[in-house]
Amino acid sequence: MNDVRRGLAAAVIAAQLLFAGGWLVLGATEGHGYSAARHDISDLGALTAQHATAYRLVCGIAGFVTIAFALLALRPSLRSGGRAGVAGAWLVALSLPGLDTMSDAFFQLDCRAADAGCTPSDAFGSWHGKAHLISFVISALATVAAPFVLSRAMRRVDGWRELATPTRTFGILTVVLLAATGATSGTAVQGLTQRLAAIVITAAVAFLGWQVLHLTNRSSRTATLMAGR
Repeated sequence: MNDVRRGLAAAVIAAQLLFAGGWLVLGATEGHGYSAARHDISDLGALTAQHATAYRLVCGIAGFVTIAFALLALRPSLRSGGRAGVAGAWLVALSLPGLDTMSDAFFQLDCRAADAGCTPSDAFGSWHGKAHLISFVISALATVAAPFVLSRAMRRVDGWRELATPTRTFGILTVVLLAATGATSGTAVQGLTQRLAAIVITAAVAFLGWQVLHLTNRSSRTATLMAGR
């Protein structure tokens, strides 16, 4: 079981790097009017995007790994935190790096904001465009709630207790970042605020992976020492 947790913890760190690196590279090479400063990351997967298949592959891998980590590694690690531990892990699975990222692989926007005549109603006009929006709303709410629920669980679990207060503080930062993203929607810096939020939130998931990896390695070393006595 420790091997599974260790593998998923390492994989989720790599997945966040893959996602961030993916939108950085694809955003820089998209062209055709696309601006990383102005336009959303998810526009890279729109039906009219230049490298939509590559973006969807990156999202599918990163999102799936994040969900698997949350349910199969983070949840067992926080199980002694009671219902808050289980709920917190599920919220991470449903978060922007989890559900929303994976859903981008399946629910494409109909057009990019950079395309001539593409309005928000055009981009979300199809069933998959609407599913894309619904997934985002669910994930945004889960992302806001997750740090506060996780903080409550961490207070009750050895190895996590010292992270309870920083995690709650991170929850406040998350609210501020997502509010800033919403406030700048439609402006020349919409893409920048979204990317800042994406970097901070994915870094937090990677940190959760690092913590599970650290605790799992420590548990394995303790078990080895005990077995050698």
